[in-house]
Formats: sequence, C-alpha cells, structure tokens
Amino acid sequence: MRVAVLWTSLSGYMNACLKELASRPGVDLFVGHSRIFSDAPYDEELFGWMTNRLMWKDEGDFERLKAALTKFDPEVVVVAGWHVPLYRRIMKLLDGRCLRLMTMDNRWTGSLRQRIGASVGPLHVLPMADAAWVPGHHQFNFARRIGFPVQRILHGSLSCEHGAFSAIYEERVRSGSPLPKAFIFVGRLVESKGIEPMALAYEKYHAATADPWPLIVCGLGPMESVLVDKPGIEVKGFVQPSDLPMLMRNAGCLILPSISEPWALVVNEATAAGLVVVATDQVGAVPHLVQAWHNGFIVKSGDAEGLADIMSKVSVMSSSRLDGMSRASHQLSRQFTPARWADSLLNFAGDFKFGHT
Repeated sequence: MRVAVLWTSLSGYMNACLKELASRPGVDLFVGHSRIFSDAPYDEELFGWMTNRLMWKDEGDFERLKAALTKFDPEVVVVAGWHVPLYRRIMKLLDGRCLRLMTMDNRWTGSLRQRIGASVGPLHVLPMADAAWVPGHHQFNFARRIGFPVQRILHGSLSCEHGAFSAIYEERVRSGSPLPKAFIFVGRLVESKGIEPMALAYEKYHAATADPWPLIVCGLGPMESVLVDKPGIEVKGFVQPSDLPMLMRNAGCLILPSISEPWALVVNEATAAGLVVVATDQVGAVPHLVQAWHNGFIVKSGDAEGLADIMSKVSVMSSSRLDGMSRASHQLSRQFTPARWADSLLNFAGDFKFGHT
C-alpha cells in the first residue's frame, strides 16, 4: 500500500508512528511536512531514515508537492487537519483518486466558532476528505457535527513512542524501585499551557510542605521567566525525544495544568512510563488516560489552589499507593501505541478500498 502523510512540523511522536508504518511489509511511504518550529526544535537527524520526504515552506511549494505526489501515486493520503491552505488544494485534486483521511485533534467544546465551523463543514471540510481520523471521543463528536458519518470516523490517530517510555516502567517493576519523588512538566512555556497557574500552585505547595517534591520543567517559550530562579523548580529547556524518557525516569508525577489542550501526547508518554498524572479538565486525553483516584487526579483549569492541594496529596502518599497508581497508568497507556496506530490505518484503508466502510 502506498501511503502519503501530509503533516505540519514533524515531531518525536509522529516519527515513532511513521517508523512503525514504514516497517510493515508492502508499505511504501511518502512524507510531506512544513518546517520545524523554533519552540520545538527537534533534531533533524531524527527523520533522516525517511527516504521519500519533502519539506515545504509556503504556498509557493504547491507545484513541487503536487509533482511529488503525482509521481508517488498514493493509495491513501493522511492529512493533518483542514487548516493548511496548501493541503486543502492538494486534497481536492486527489478526490476520487485515493482514500483521503483527515486527522482531527480539536475537542468539541460547543463554542460559537466551532458551531459556525460545523455548520459550514459540509461545504468546506467534507470535500477535502473521505474520512476522519480522531484520537478520542471529544474529537469524534466534532467530526460527527461536521458531517462525517460514524462508519467513516477512525479512532486512535495519536500515539507516543510507547516502547521507549514503557521501558522505564518495566525497569522500575523489575528492580522494585519506588516512584521518584519529583513532579515533571513537559510542554511549550506559553499561556495556554497554564504556566502561570502552575507556578503559583507550586509556590504555594512548596511554602506549605515540609519536604516538597521538586518540579522539573521541560520546554521553551515566552513564559520561562515565570519559572526560573524559583525555589524547587528546575527548568531544563527543550528536551529531544530521545532524552525525555531519561528525565521521566527521575519523576513520579506529571503535572499538566493546561488552559486549552486538544489532546496532549505527553499524557500518553507519562502513563506509559507509569507516572501518576495530574491534569486539568481541559486536556483532551484525560477521559481516556486519567481516572481520578485510580492513576491520577483531574483539576479545574486555572485553579492554582486546587492544583497546590493535589500536589500536597500526591507527595504524602505511601510508596505502595503510588505504585498502584503507577500500574494503573501503564495499563491505560496501552490503548495508544504506534503498532495500534499503524494497524488502525492499514485495516481501515484496506476495508475502505474494497468498499466495506
């Protein structure tokens, strides 16, 4: 099967999924993508294994991308959403020539903007895709409202590099080591990630706790100044995917205080590593990967007091209680792996090709 993937900026998680797909017998892969973003500077060498890849910069690259796809002659095209004008033009040209599968990670919130988007979906979105690929039920609801029929909505569009993070959990179980007493945050240091409430929450927690856990912060962004030189907080900067498992090995609990978060792959990474997860109610992955008092806690976004209280609860838990939550996290993480990602895509495409969807 010839599969073309048209993405935005490549990332560590997408690299893992594409590697899995390319390893399958009979799969020929083409990858088109935009430049790498400065606030997530992934090492270009990560993607060096891709033998058929085109990086574009702007709309002026339309003919170059069109020519590459014409030569490749895909049977399936996976495209990252509908927001890239270049891809919208390409997908309309491919109508009737292959299966066009559009990924969607936006949560349905019922906002005015989304309701307007759903109302025009049949005119502007459906013509560029034959089916939608979503990570979870919030996105499924959005796809349905746009007009995709249930039988043309595929689940499981996102996965972390599960094996690398799962190895941390397995090593800890073999050695009998307890969860490390440290919190960790991974993400861009921007307002939507809830950086200010997290800084305030940690300050309150640190001041009120006799033996506070440190907070490891991994990421770049304009709000770094809110976190630097604060007691107990260590800012690591951007961390390459190959180095992140080692940092998670030194933590016991992920903190994700997002104000707005369509999905959050880091929750999948943390649960695979067996970490306890504290996330807000605005994180799209929460319904699938975080269950309160089972493997983590859910707090209201922007609630610094509530987050500080949960930090206090976690840091005084017994090792046996934390171990139980760690096992639960790892079990939940198995819903999303690169192998299941590739299986879902190839099985759906195969059935669609023969008219079974």
